[in-house]
Order: sequence, then C-alpha cells, then structure tokens
Amino acid sequence: MRTTRSRAVSGDSDDDDAPQTFMFQGKAYESYQEMVNAKRQRNQDVLASSGLLGAKAAIDDAVLEQKAAKAASRGLKRSKAPREPLPRRKSSRLQGVAASGIYVESELAAGKVVVAGGLYTPNDSEEESKFFNDRINDGSDLTVSEAVELCGSKWSKEGTVEAAEQFMKQSLSDITKTFSSTSSRKGSPDSVRSVPGKSITSKTLQSNLNALSLESDTCVAKVTPERIYSVACHPNPNHIIACAGDKRGHVGIWNVDQYGAEAKQEDESSSDGVHLFKPFNGAVSSMTWNQSGTSLLAASYDGSVRSFDVEKQAFKEVFATYSDDDVYKDKLGYNLHGGYRSWLQSLELDHRFGSECFFLSTSEGSVMHVDLRSKRKVTFDQTLSERKINSMSLHPNGYTMATAGLSTVVQLWDIRSMSDSKSKKPKPLAWQNVGKSINSAFFSPSGKRLLTTTMMDHLDILEDAHLASGLIKTPKTRIKHDNRTGRWLSTFMARWHPASFSGEEIFVSGSMKKPRTIEVFGGNGSLLREIRGIALTAVASRCCFHPSAEKLIVIGGNSSGRLTIAR
Repeated sequence: MRTTRSRAVSGDSDDDDAPQTFMFQGKAYESYQEMVNAKRQRNQDVLASSGLLGAKAAIDDAVLEQKAAKAASRGLKRSKAPREPLPRRKSSRLQGVAASGIYVESELAAGKVVVAGGLYTPNDSEEESKFFNDRINDGSDLTVSEAVELCGSKWSKEGTVEAAEQFMKQSLSDITKTFSSTSSRKGSPDSVRSVPGKSITSKTLQSNLNALSLESDTCVAKVTPERIYSVACHPNPNHIIACAGDKRGHVGIWNVDQYGAEAKQEDESSSDGVHLFKPFNGAVSSMTWNQSGTSLLAASYDGSVRSFDVEKQAFKEVFATYSDDDVYKDKLGYNLHGGYRSWLQSLELDHRFGSECFFLSTSEGSVMHVDLRSKRKVTFDQTLSERKINSMSLHPNGYTMATAGLSTVVQLWDIRSMSDSKSKKPKPLAWQNVGKSINSAFFSPSGKRLLTTTMMDHLDILEDAHLASGLIKTPKTRIKHDNRTGRWLSTFMARWHPASFSGEEIFVSGSMKKPRTIEVFGGNGSLLREIRGIALTAVASRCCFHPSAEKLIVIGGNSSGRLTIAR
C-alpha cells in the first residue's frame, strides 16, 4: 500500500506555510508518526488473524521447557562430590623459601620418571601396594560389596551397595534357579532351551525381526563408565539380564525390566536396574554366561579370568597368568605371562564340558586350554600365530577350532593334535588369506558356516570350512561392509544367534550407517533387518542376541558405556 504526502492548495505563493498531510490506505494523517503507527497496527492485525503469533508462542514455550528439563539419563549416574577451595598459589622465591633442588634425571616407559636432587627424599609410605600386573588383588575372591566399592565414589552413592547385594542375592538368584532347573549343564552351543509351539520358526522369523523396536528411551541405559569391549546376556528366556565389560575393568549388569518398577518410586538414587562392579583392572575383553546361567565368566587384559558364581555370590579368580618367579610356582598360570605386552584377548567356553573348561587366546598369538575340573591344569599352551589372536571358535564337533587375528589369516586347527609340549608345533588343517587384520571368526550353531569380520571391509561366510584342507581361496558369500570404526570405537565383531530357527541361521553386526543402525543378516548373507530408532544414537560396536529361541532380542553396546535393547 503506497503512502502519499500532499499540501493544501492556496493562492498564496509562499508554499512553506501550506499544511502537510500523509495518506495511508485512503486516510489522511496530520503527522508522519501517526501514519507509521497506523502501519504497525495494520501489521499486528494481519499477524493475529493469520495465527502465526500463536504458533510462535507455542514453539517458544516448548523450547523453554526442553531447556529447563534435565536430559534423560538412565542407568549409571556420576556422583559429583563438592570441591573444596584450594589454597592460593604463592611464590616460594618471594617468600624466601629455599628451592628443593629436585629435578627430572631421566624418563622411563609408561610415563615414569627418575627424580634426583639433594633435598628430595621419597616417601615410601605413600606408595600403594601393587599386585601382580596391577591386578585388583592377590587373586582372592571378591564379594559383591567389595566389587561395588572398588568402582570408587564417583559411581557409588548411598544405597548402591545394598541395592547390588539385594539384586544379586534375590532377583538374579531367583532368575537363575528357575532357568537352571530346566536346562542342561552340558551340550553344544545350539542346544538352547526350546519349548515346542513357542520357538520361532523360519516362517515367523522375518515378522519377528520386523517387530524389533528402538523407539522407546527405556531401551537404553548407561551400564559402564567407559568404552564397552564385551557384551553378554543371561540365557533365561523370561528375563533380560544384559551384561557389559568396559575398558577399565568394570562389569555392568542391567536388569532391563526392573526399570518400570523403579520409575514409579521416583527415587533419585535409582539406577534403573543397573549395577556396577569392578573385578578387574584391565579391559574386559570377553564375557559369557554358562549354559545353565549359574556363572558369568570374564577375561581381562590384566591376565586374569574371574567367574561370578550366582550361588556363592562372589567374583572368584579361576585362572590368571604369572611370571616365572618362584613366588608363583604353585599358581595354575605359572610362567604363562609374557610381559607387559601380553594380555588375554579372548575367551571361549569348551562346550564339551560346560563352564569347567575354556580356551584363552593372547596378544602374543598363543592359545591355551584350561581345565578346572579335579586336577586343575592347563591342558595345552600353543603358539598358533606370530601376532595377536582376536578370536577363537570351537566347532560343534568338539575338535575343530578357528582362530583369527592380526596375522591376516583365518586358520582351522584340530585341537586333538595339540599337547602341553611347546616343542611340537601343530599345523593348520586349512586357512584363508584375507589381506588385513581379522576382528573375529565364529562358527554358526550348526557348524556349517564360519563368519569372519575383516578390516578389508567384508563380512565373509565360509561354508563347511571344518571339512576343508589347505588354502581356501574364496568365501562362499562376501558382504561389503564398512568396518572402519577408527581409533575411539570398539571394532565390529559379527556374531551368530546361538539358536537356529528351523534350519535358518542369523547373525548381527554393528554398522557405520547414518542414522545409526544395527544390522541383522541371514546365513546366506541377505540383509534381513536394519534396526533404527530414537534409542540408538551412537555406533553399537559390540552386539549379541539373547540366547532364547522363543523370542528375538538384540543387544548393542557402544563406546560411551551404553547398552541398547531392541525387542
């Protein structure tokens, strides 16, 4: 709308005395300001009639509420202790205080220095006692309360110890008893309890996969303080007890379905069913429940293996590597520790004997078999590679083992030919050259397929590898898959579901795709499901299935210590 300015017409030649008028929408205004005010009022009326002002006000209110509300944080919550003000720094020179005269004479490995100087006297009383390889203790059993207290005040608050003890003694014990009474303690990995009429079949598999959801924020919780290295799930089909081991030796156990009951109490001290323990001082590289669900077995970079016995309520050290010092001569792992560059990389249960026997691989390329039965011995300790072995997998036949790691070769061995003598080096039955390091290699429940995750950005499926001999040139199926997780994320390790569904086998893997995704594949390599949702906000590097054959549940762990449950 145009505005005009006009003057009154008169016979007088002096135009400066003529009155001015300002026109807007056909109306005359005596002053310019009156016309501007009229324009502003017109604009306000137009906005009010359009409804834009109301919409803006609603958006502003929503933004303010979102900023005011605390971010939802389920699981572990860091306790912030009040800081005391430190004394003000003062110059010793200005105060006339003589210099101490100490200086750094030399630097050693691991950030240590040699201090020298005439006035320096070390205070030995301040140095804490160290256990072998900087472990938690001398190998003694850890009670539940001790394992919780070792987490430190940062992750503990009032009632944390009592809540953990109550969960372990009551809830977990009841869950274990109801399951172990109906399960067998021995058997192959695919003998997961299955109820006729309730188990998933190949016909209903896809519909069950499509039903998996991550759309609720109750599907995620912080379970460990640091990056997750290993995940496991209790085998009871009626409960979800998800476990994770992190970079600093913490083990977090999450009773997923406990969240609802705790949320109603509105207790700020509630950890949403998450309980944290610290049985190790190194990364928890592997973790697994035995088939009956009575013990949780975990291996650590500090060279020890501990088992949480649900019945005895203790983290018991069942095995640990030691040096050749005579002090450790009576230890089961005597003379098996290879120095500060040696650690336990993976653990695999020997399914022929339940949880009483297991295999261990090391960063030095060796594999050992530990027998915890009456004689308690290391059956064999063989160097199978010149470099770190990332994973092992025992075929259901009980004697074919697959190993893979930094040597860039997948190798298959007959463990019957291995003895406790290191002088007799075994030879592989078959092998596949990959070209780059291999994160993992696992046999399927039937043993027909061998799944490998490689840094060649492939997921390879070898068929009947246990029957092969010599060089395996090409895999049966090769899936292009981005496995470059980088420095700050745990590597991908694709894993099979422990059960097969009417002959159909599936496996799960993390993914670098955006939006963040967990992928489920069929045994033939076909992509069956990409699981996405608001609960998955980071790369789930380590994934596994709930062992039950009655329902599909996927668990993913990320590098911020969070577990995500898709069900």
